[in-house]
Amino acid sequence: MKTKILISIISVMILFIGCSKEEKTDKPKPKAPLLKVEELKFTPISKSIKLIGTVEAKVMTTVVSPSDGFIEQLNVQENQFVKKEKVLAVIASQERTSLVSQAKNKIEELKTKIEKTSTNSVEYSQLNSQLEQAKKELEYADKLFLGIPVITPLSGTVTQKFIEAGSAVTAKQNLFTIVDFNSLIIKTSVSEDLFSKIKLGDRLKVKFNAFPEKDFYAVVTLKYQQIDPATRNFPVELKLLNGTKEITPGMMAELELVTDKKDKALTVPNDVFIVNQKGEKLVYVIKDTTAHQKIVTTGISNEKVTEVVSGLNEGEKLVVMGQELLKDGMKVVVQKLAGKMKKENK
Repeated sequence: MKTKILISIISVMILFIGCSKEEKTDKPKPKAPLLKVEELKFTPISKSIKLIGTVEAKVMTTVVSPSDGFIEQLNVQENQFVKKEKVLAVIASQERTSLVSQAKNKIEELKTKIEKTSTNSVEYSQLNSQLEQAKKELEYADKLFLGIPVITPLSGTVTQKFIEAGSAVTAKQNLFTIVDFNSLIIKTSVSEDLFSKIKLGDRLKVKFNAFPEKDFYAVVTLKYQQIDPATRNFPVELKLLNGTKEITPGMMAELELVTDKKDKALTVPNDVFIVNQKGEKLVYVIKDTTAHQKIVTTGISNEKVTEVVSGLNEGEKLVVMGQELLKDGMKVVVQKLAGKMKKENK
């Protein structure tokens, strides 16, 4: 009996001591989330889309052969600049070529005979007389059948040459392509929903694959009012403002068309938003180490930032990192990144 009483007393004491220890042990307090914030400021914002265009020459021509014949003279080569009305080549007609060839062959034969004939012989004198007559026939053939000149109708650069000296050509055969590089344009097109967004005189940034590090610019000079039934787009032409001789017809151009723009807007990074079950966009701002949830309305958005139309004010400290850990009214610790931000800015 005494033993049972003793065991009960010991059990009660152990239980009392255990409870006392639990009461004295403090529960660890949850740590405040570590956040990164940015102060809201008014900044410009714009939204743009990419258009694909092709470089073309507004002024260019293909020079064709005016008649059948042979290229007697060739006065230009590829990449050579020529002025308007320059003679690019001379075409000899088949009749002229035949007569001139016969006269030249006759002259060569007579010269050969004269070299083998004694200078004191009667035959030598006769051969010389025949040679003089053959030279007159050659001169007559040259004057009677003059070569036909091929003349360029405009000033520009010879970008293609389809013939060589001595080539046989037929009437209307392509001989040269002449391009006026001062008339380069970019042709593109816009969909119906963008038709009102692009206007005459708009200045667009242009990129070429051949010059990835350089920015070019072009101005809208023509906006077609009739839609292309094949593409359902409206054709547009732009004049290249700062082109170089290395930009040639056929090159692909990437144009940046600004569709929306504001010079002054409250903008926030695109990844700061949290969407609730109602589809509302939420953000958090910090005031006196406390997080406050705000419902916002957005406007223009591009690939980096979004305009906030309502719900935020200039100067508020917006949470840009760690917002997914927050609740309205929660105490927080703001991350100090001053030194790191200076290094990043450099």
